[in-house]
Amino acid sequence: MSLPWLRDPWRQLVADFHSQRFGHAHCIPDRKGLGAEAYTHTLVKFLLCLEPSQQACGKCKSCLLMAAGTHPDYYDVASEDNRAIGVDKIRELTQKLQQTASQHGSKVAWIKDAHRMTTEAANALLKTLEEPSANTYLILSPERTSDLLPTLRSRMRLHTFHEPNQTAVESWLTQQLGRTLSEPERIRSQQFQGAPLTALAALKGEMADPVDFVQIIAYAMMNDAPWPQPKKDDVQQWLEASLAWLQELVRIRQRVAQQRLHYPQLAQSAQEWLQREQISVTTLNGWLALCYNLRKITREQSGLNLPLLLQQQWLQWKQRP
Repeated sequence: MSLPWLRDPWRQLVADFHSQRFGHAHCIPDRKGLGAEAYTHTLVKFLLCLEPSQQACGKCKSCLLMAAGTHPDYYDVASEDNRAIGVDKIRELTQKLQQTASQHGSKVAWIKDAHRMTTEAANALLKTLEEPSANTYLILSPERTSDLLPTLRSRMRLHTFHEPNQTAVESWLTQQLGRTLSEPERIRSQQFQGAPLTALAALKGEMADPVDFVQIIAYAMMNDAPWPQPKKDDVQQWLEASLAWLQELVRIRQRVAQQRLHYPQLAQSAQEWLQREQISVTTLNGWLALCYNLRKITREQSGLNLPLLLQQQWLQWKQRP
């Protein structure tokens, strides 16, 4: 495992596998900025390998099939165009998992975007979780563990990753870039706490800086300026920025350390605004819950006018408690 903050979890996972304490069902939250996707893909290869040691051997027939993308005992399910994962997809998957492994090894199913499963789909998965066939492994990757039904969570091993602190992130970024970070780069990297890979991509110029959306929302909120006009193609970015800004306001209201803030350049004006308007943590958490709920219903239902629904959320922020 090349990412230093994931090495200890990986070593523990491998040790549990070899000592037969691994289990057949696992929830690994999809934290791409932390490297969870690469971690899970490495795990899939490890489980399918016919001669695994500390990682997949890369040489056996199973590993070669996996590398070619043609392994008959590997199944993945994912959302299409951010739509819900319906019961038919899950039933098809569970039927395949009942079959005998073609390579006489393990069968592995990876359900990506697991938070997008409908309740009916999640329930269809329960029997497989409770009574898996031999040498069958299920991996679910929701955005957050809490996004899964309790009935699913209780039947799975829940994996968590510890975020590296900012000093460790800056050291890793320095190694990856081959140079010392400038002060603006150091400040910018703080905006991606918990997501070192995202910070690296931003410093390399490989992605747009999401702070622009946050700054616009922050300005509109604190200055009673007009709200932006989300469009269908960027409304998800506005929604995620709304969540990011509310989370930052909670951190500021709770007076967390400066180095833990994601947008330190906005901290002073935000602190003054929170005190002036007497906005409590309870109020902020209430707004956060509404945004989370909006994100949830738009995943489960199609045809909703998300730009309008998001603007209605913003208007509630203007209503002082």
